[in-house]
Amino acid sequence: MAKRLSRRTMNRPADSMPRVGTVVRFTPQATRSGIKQLEAGGFRVASSKDFRSAESVPNDFDGADVQYFERFGIAIVRRDGERLRPMVEKAMQQKVVSGVRPERTYRALGGVGASRAEVAQPSFAGVAALDPDYLRGYRDGVNELVDRVLGSNGADSQRIAARVDETSATWGLEAIRVPGSSLTGAGIKVAVLDTGFDHTHQDFVGRTVTKKLFATRSSEDDVDGHGTHCIGTACGPLRPTTGPRYGIAYETEIYAGKVLGDDGFGTDRSIIAGMDWALEQGCQIISMSLGATTRLGDQPNDEYEHIGQVCLDAGTLVIAAAGNDSTRPQRIAPVNSPANASTIMAVGAVDSAHRVASFSCGGMNPGQEVDIAAPGVDVLSCLPGNSYDRWNGTSMATPHVAGVAALIAQSNATFRGWALWTRLLQLSSRLQFPARDVGKGFLQAPPS
Repeated sequence: MAKRLSRRTMNRPADSMPRVGTVVRFTPQATRSGIKQLEAGGFRVASSKDFRSAESVPNDFDGADVQYFERFGIAIVRRDGERLRPMVEKAMQQKVVSGVRPERTYRALGGVGASRAEVAQPSFAGVAALDPDYLRGYRDGVNELVDRVLGSNGADSQRIAARVDETSATWGLEAIRVPGSSLTGAGIKVAVLDTGFDHTHQDFVGRTVTKKLFATRSSEDDVDGHGTHCIGTACGPLRPTTGPRYGIAYETEIYAGKVLGDDGFGTDRSIIAGMDWALEQGCQIISMSLGATTRLGDQPNDEYEHIGQVCLDAGTLVIAAAGNDSTRPQRIAPVNSPANASTIMAVGAVDSAHRVASFSCGGMNPGQEVDIAAPGVDVLSCLPGNSYDRWNGTSMATPHVAGVAALIAQSNATFRGWALWTRLLQLSSRLQFPARDVGKGFLQAPPS
């Protein structure tokens, strides 16, 4: 099994991680002027185009101070923040720069027991001295007992039992009706921006896979395993070497961008670089099982609002995990960034009984609701080293949506960008939960 994040690392909030640089967004039609001002100020600027033929983006921008993404009108300034500040203030007055903010850190949003390990638990007076794992285990045991008692008789119990029959396919694929679809994803390019991919896995022999490294100070391998697990769900085989079918779009072309490092963390620079690369490669779908915690009152980052729109205009749908910060029913946390952008499809997680996963974030901030729900609990998929495991997280729900999106995109060439987004929601089935938590409903695959 792949190396996993330590509990200490996984619990550390994204905002507590060191910020690496500054994100500068230029006003449309003023980007050239903005870059010239940076260069005149002594900053060495490297374009994302400079690294398009390279297998990886150099950690030091090949000696540059700034990496510029012309397609998005965004620059990441790595250093010399004090020298940058007066230049940016002047540029904003001249309406050359429309926004500037510190670079953020993002993390993978799933794994073994992610619903417990990734969520920062609140402390309560009188019980702070008790072991949190003991309390959570006790709670889960009570919940399971109650569910068994209440569901021991009647049709509901039978339906739940049927959903978890994994003789031929995982419960998630059965629930979203993938086995009944004749579509394969052939001719569709799916980019999964994550911790990388083990393309040598026995279930992917002969598949078309394109890989590129964007993460800083990281190996090219999927040390974490998160990316391999996500790619397995979205693009895995029709008939795996062992066990039930776990993959959806088994004839897609796979583009694995390693934007999260060996520790499962990445930055705006690596993620934006990966999105730019996926567009350059002509991918119709970008799947991102990653995020940064948001708080009540936070607004979506303008950069991802803009990038999502650029992608949609180009016929590419960006799908992202809603986040695992909730502790339902006590607390529902807001949708993570970048999934909270209105131009990026946010995916919530449900379990085999079609209940909202306890960790799944919700639309607690106005206009930042979940868009669709998908299987995200006890999800079986592949891992590096020809292995397999069951993981939890909105990370696991997101590639279900990406895989189905590939099937829809194959079915009709008009289903691209916004049209693909709309079709995904049209096919979804209703759930008896607020749109805040599940959006338009539960993901469903097209029959043909």
